[in-house]
Amino acid sequence: MGRTYKIVTKLKTNEKMKKILLIIVLFTGMLQSFGQQDPQYSLYMFNPLGVNPGYAGSREVLSTVLVHRSQWMGIEGAPTTQVLAINTPLKNKRMGVGLQFVNDEIGPHTTQNLSASYAYRIKIGRGKLAFGLRAGIINYNYNWNKIEYIDQEDVIPETAPESFMRPNFDFGLYYNTRTFYMGMAVDHINTAQFNLLSNQDTIYSAARAYANLKITIGKAFVLNDNLVLKTSFLLRGTRSAGNLDINTSLLIKNRILFGISLRTSDALVLMTEINLSKNLRMGIAYDVDGSGIAKSTSGSLEVFVGYDIGLFKSKVVSPRYF
Repeated sequence: MGRTYKIVTKLKTNEKMKKILLIIVLFTGMLQSFGQQDPQYSLYMFNPLGVNPGYAGSREVLSTVLVHRSQWMGIEGAPTTQVLAINTPLKNKRMGVGLQFVNDEIGPHTTQNLSASYAYRIKIGRGKLAFGLRAGIINYNYNWNKIEYIDQEDVIPETAPESFMRPNFDFGLYYNTRTFYMGMAVDHINTAQFNLLSNQDTIYSAARAYANLKITIGKAFVLNDNLVLKTSFLLRGTRSAGNLDINTSLLIKNRILFGISLRTSDALVLMTEINLSKNLRMGIAYDVDGSGIAKSTSGSLEVFVGYDIGLFKSKVVSPRYF
């Protein structure tokens, strides 16, 4: 009877895994259009909440992450981004919540995004499947005085508003075990729209936050007591374009990690992470740009600091791979 029970359990687990994959496939097929307008991160694997609201609570502790990114250093008006993300499971462990603030600046355009995430988690096999929803407010700011016009006929009128606030909603599915995760998220599912020139409702004055699709998969291979090979990829997509990040890294003695990522948009990323203690970690990434802009920039730099606190008698487990 013991072996029979194990076989039946495995079959049920496989059926549940098939259902997870089916949900992802069907959910992907429902997307009619989506665009990529959000900040790009090289250290996405160290702030999964920024990629998928379904991650909230999956680390099983109160987790805080600070991120700063300077893209295309040396170019005036190039993107800079700061992120503060906090997430934690609730006491019953079936639900997780999170808060995130993002400040993104590129040229005359600055965006602040304040959002809250909620995830409901279901035990499946060795892991948990989470359904996540994120709701927030995005504040768009424009400094028209920073724009240099080649053609004066294109000058934005002084009556044009300098800021807009719009609601935003994201949805995500996230499944994880101790050594594996996969997820899919769609940002801006409400596709909020605003008009730069309120008295001229044209395709040239209207702006819309198109939905973004992100798919992530990661796996940790424990080679021995001292070495863990970690692999992951992040697919960002639009109907007409997209890019793929493929990462491989080696964790040594659960203390220091060295990794490399290849991005299909002509970038090579070198990164490292140091676990200073069970609670404190930090990392840095440097992007080597291989596109036509490479001659004008000294690359992109991204840093993060993370801190974990055990709540509800939860211990900070070490090592944690994701």
